[in-house]
Amino acid sequence: MTRQYRRPASDVPERPITIKAAEGLGAFQLAELWADRMAWPLRDRTVYDELAELACMAALSEWLTRWLPIAIHSAMRAGAEPEAVARACGLDVDAAFQQWNEWAIEQRDFIKPWHLGSWRARSG
Repeated sequence: MTRQYRRPASDVPERPITIKAAEGLGAFQLAELWADRMAWPLRDRTVYDELAELACMAALSEWLTRWLPIAIHSAMRAGAEPEAVARACGLDVDAAFQQWNEWAIEQRDFIKPWHLGSWRARSG
């Protein structure tokens, strides 16, 4: 039996209660929802409230985990020192490098030599 989790009629907006539904909002709308203090009642919380908060937290965590290496890359390209980047992330320098390096390898592997040749042929 599937339960229907709904908040009783109130001024609180509808919120997703699964990570899939939360991710479907997109990162920026999800962040706006998370920042909306009126969307998260502090008292008389229901199962719906708890599931909605959990789904939003999990989806935001996924987005931010994916974007962290990109932000590290941008900070380094802007001239930030590795120690400052690590402090901003709450990591040590080695862990920040590892986060970035895994992403950078995927980016490098994405551009295959044949793909580069294709681009060169089009631009030449």
